[in-house]
Amino acid sequence: MSTLNQSGIVGTTHSTFIKAIALAGALLAPAMVSAESFDESNLAPFSAASIGMARKADAEQATEQEKQALSLLQQSAPAQSVGEAAAAAVKSLAPSLSPKSPSAHRVQLMGATPMTREQVIAKHTSQPIPSSSAASEDPYRAPVYHSFAIFDASSRLFEDFDYDGFYQTFSVTFDVDVFGSYLNERADLFAELYLSRNGGPWVHYYTTDVFTIYGDSTQDDYEVLTTLYTGYPTDHYDVLIDVYEVGYSDIVATISADDTDGLYALPLESSDRDRVDEVIVVEESGGALSIFALLGLGLLVAARKRAKWINTLK
Repeated sequence: MSTLNQSGIVGTTHSTFIKAIALAGALLAPAMVSAESFDESNLAPFSAASIGMARKADAEQATEQEKQALSLLQQSAPAQSVGEAAAAAVKSLAPSLSPKSPSAHRVQLMGATPMTREQVIAKHTSQPIPSSSAASEDPYRAPVYHSFAIFDASSRLFEDFDYDGFYQTFSVTFDVDVFGSYLNERADLFAELYLSRNGGPWVHYYTTDVFTIYGDSTQDDYEVLTTLYTGYPTDHYDVLIDVYEVGYSDIVATISADDTDGLYALPLESSDRDRVDEVIVVEESGGALSIFALLGLGLLVAARKRAKWINTLK
């Protein structure tokens, strides 16, 4: 009889303790917010999106143009892979990519392993085209001599969500001038843009569309807005711009951080590093007991049950 009583009391003691813990867990569970980890396994080693545009001369139009470009970059950002980002960007731009809208801005996505500056230059020089506008294969046509210079280049920083001083979105603006035999000489150009991390190799991140310049006009600036998605550690990056004349393989003008502070040591990081840390918050209502109080009550009940059981054995 005594053995049966001992077994029953022990079972009751264990049951009471387990119930107390279960009650604490049940009360605490609804108040917890779990933090989900971000899975980067399906992202490319490097990925970024850029939009290039001939900058409007009017300040208000230029600001509106910039807002639209930033909005397009944000539409691509939530994708979990470069392929998904490309699909989202094309879908969002579908109405403006029609032939009726020749001035539409194109989101260019860069993924996988980007090319170095040496590789890009080699790609251009390997094409079967003249090296410059001064070289002509037609013996009856006098060569056309153009000279180019990048008058100015600058950069701006836009988005830093974790407020650590390093930005995921930035812009580069540059003004190329052309000089030739005529006043307001015209030339069609495109540019290759590169980033260098803390003095490292120049890594390609954007090829502009073809744009037209006139002489030394100050109203034909070209701007490139870029959001870095993955593969860019938190650091300082320099920018280099190589300009090409359409139809020719040689670089006609170049500018980098060595020439202007506007392209020097930009504090950048990709968006996968520009995240606010998620915090797990436990809330307790005024009449509720904390988990420690509930566990304490459970232990107190169990201790009293055990004391009564010991007294019955005496």
